Amino acid sequence: MQKSEINKNAKLFNEIFAGSETGRGVCNYDKELKKKNHVHWQYQKFDPIAHLNGTITQGRSPIIESKGIVRWISWDIDEEIDVKKFCGDIWLFDNLIFPFKSLGDRWHLYKFFTKDYDPFKANKYAKVIEKKLIAKGYKVDQKHTLPTAFNLKEKKPGYWFFSPYSQDINICYSPLGNPLTFEQFAFRFKHRHHPLIAASVGLQDLTKIQLPQHRHSALFQVGLYLKFNKVDTTVEEVNDYFTDPITDNAVKHAKKNESYDQEHLNNNISNYLTDMTGVKHEWKKLEENPLDDLWNSKQYEDYAFNTDPGTMDNEPGITEQKELIGYDMKDYRLLEIPPKKFIIENLLFDKSFNFVVGPKGTGKSEFVIGMCVAISRGHSFLGREIPWCYPVVYIDAEMYPTDPIDREKPYLDRWGEAPDNYFHMLNFSFQDKQQFPDLASEHMQKLIKDYLEKVEKLTGKKPLLVLDNLRSLSSYKENDSDAWYPIGKFLFKLRGSGFPSIVVDHMGKMSPGPRGSSSKTDWADLVLVLSPEREKGSKVMKVKVAFDKARGLRPENTDEFFAQYDFQGEWTVVEGAKELSKEEEMHKISDIVQEWVDGRHEQYPNLTDEQQTNMSQKDQDKYYKRKFPNGSRMPVQEYIAIKFGCSVGKINKLIKKWNKWIVNESREGSGAE
Repeated sequence: MQKSEINKNAKLFNEIFAGSETGRGVCNYDKELKKKNHVHWQYQKFDPIAHLNGTITQGRSPIIESKGIVRWISWDIDEEIDVKKFCGDIWLFDNLIFPFKSLGDRWHLYKFFTKDYDPFKANKYAKVIEKKLIAKGYKVDQKHTLPTAFNLKEKKPGYWFFSPYSQDINICYSPLGNPLTFEQFAFRFKHRHHPLIAASVGLQDLTKIQLPQHRHSALFQVGLYLKFNKVDTTVEEVNDYFTDPITDNAVKHAKKNESYDQEHLNNNISNYLTDMTGVKHEWKKLEENPLDDLWNSKQYEDYAFNTDPGTMDNEPGITEQKELIGYDMKDYRLLEIPPKKFIIENLLFDKSFNFVVGPKGTGKSEFVIGMCVAISRGHSFLGREIPWCYPVVYIDAEMYPTDPIDREKPYLDRWGEAPDNYFHMLNFSFQDKQQFPDLASEHMQKLIKDYLEKVEKLTGKKPLLVLDNLRSLSSYKENDSDAWYPIGKFLFKLRGSGFPSIVVDHMGKMSPGPRGSSSKTDWADLVLVLSPEREKGSKVMKVKVAFDKARGLRPENTDEFFAQYDFQGEWTVVEGAKELSKEEEMHKISDIVQEWVDGRHEQYPNLTDEQQTNMSQKDQDKYYKRKFPNGSRMPVQEYIAIKFGCSVGKINKLIKKWNKWIVNESREGSGAE
């Protein structure tokens, strides 16, 4: 082979099997024993010329470190299988997968993309196919499905295979099980999305098994296909890539297809492929990039890891999935699942669903706007670092249209503008009929998703969604978990698509969490509860911040604290009110309990005599049970803790003391001895 041809093949090999730029695997290969000796990793670039001529047998990871992408995925079939049967079965399974013998006389499978792909998505896709291969009975080495065990941040390419075409054994095979030269493989690779052409590569003279017309009929079928499909090849070139080309006269005869139309081709293409590959099947066109098909597939939708916008969402229980996907923990650790990242250090994650709740007038909107200003500008918030600017889409269903401007002004004066398109404000007054569609409706949910995707395209990042507030955005029944479900599911799916969210909501009277059904926070990652700390005559706003739920945060990062805003664009962590005396603590608990009881009486006034007459005893009992649902005239301890401004553990101890104290107070008030 001439030097120019060698260089051409080396360049083509490097393009097809593009991979790690920082290192390579090498070995000394014993051809007789089919054994690899002294296998090790070198921090040297892959040398395609030395590899193809067999001087240095090398291996490669699919990770291209400089770009953080892959162009192929692969699987290790750790068993010896009959060549013809295996290659025919793999063609039927997926004709875009190429089978290669490994150096150990087993099998490696490769699938190539036509564009650059994210390694995490590629790994997930490869794992899906791995499960299908296992289901077909193949012994797949699950630890070496590539790409895997990589670290993009540290530019570590992870696991690797020895690449094909270094020795006579590790070469590609046709669907019939015929060995292919590198040039034949490259031609099949080029035309892999044209199955008739791809299947014809490597056809041999089969007169010895009484199929003398096999190559001739195959070339006629390819010629008919080329007649109706624009492909960068000719019948003559296809013939050249047969292992045993037919004569020029036979080629001319194969091109005589004037009397055949496209309908004939369409009706017979499955038969043509069956004749050419030796395996019977119904042909269907596969996507050039099946990875895209995966992310839009009902069968493999994955809310946790699918972060592409525009994907298909499915309700649980109605997918077409045939089996559950699971992994041994040893393999699970190798999946290279993209980690969550902090938007606000030790507080708010990306890919999260969050609540900020509190009583009316607490300053919830002021708190969240301050947080969003910091997020959009990359400034720290309450002493917690924000590593980079992060876009925000703020849906305001309550404030007068100038309020957001007035509230942002102190921050604007102090910190300046956010980058373009990093803080989008959507106020209700500018919408049709000065109102948003109901958040529970598919229409509003689609409008929100579309807007988030628009901002993502403008900034290159998935924006944080803020809904302020829930009650103003939907008329759903708050105490009905089924009514909340469409909203909760929407926000849950947004998290699965990579869009974080914060829901601003009012606090319930019976619990320290959001008002209404307790199921509202089942899918939430973070629930912050704000309680007012009012000081007479103070010109600052102070709130106590408690963690009702903090998934993913360490305990030392979830201690309650006090936040203060000076209305000059600065939020700080401050001390709470001065410690109360024991007597003051008892009186404060009494006031909280009495306030709660008064609220219940206001919401459920005592039945009049007329009402009692018209109601059965059973209905009366139900009414009073709703008035005091926990069976006593005491709120739950979480409620008291929030109002008191301390932990539930501390309240638990104080309540025990209060129970004794209140008995003594009652006795003294009645003059009892």
